[in-house]
Amino acid sequence: MDPTKRLLFWLRIPYAADVALALIGVGFLLAGRSVGWWVLLFTFVRAVIGTIALFWLAPKLIARHWPDDDSTADQPNTPDDPQVP
Repeated sequence: MDPTKRLLFWLRIPYAADVALALIGVGFLLAGRSVGWWVLLFTFVRAVIGTIALFWLAPKLIARHWPDDDSTADQPNTPDDPQVP
């Protein structure tokens, strides 16, 4: 598996856990337990951190660790492409 795809996979997986935590929090609230608000707050913070990691940190990490990874390598060069020799 491509290292870039593996990194993005492991950054996306926590969103499934966030959905499960949100459902647990809603379940607590429906049962009349106020701890559900804390679970939802925790879930929100996890989702924000995961989004930052996915859209801000991941591209920087990919560029630093795999600089030669060119996802457009299989596409032909165009005449105005500066990489054409």
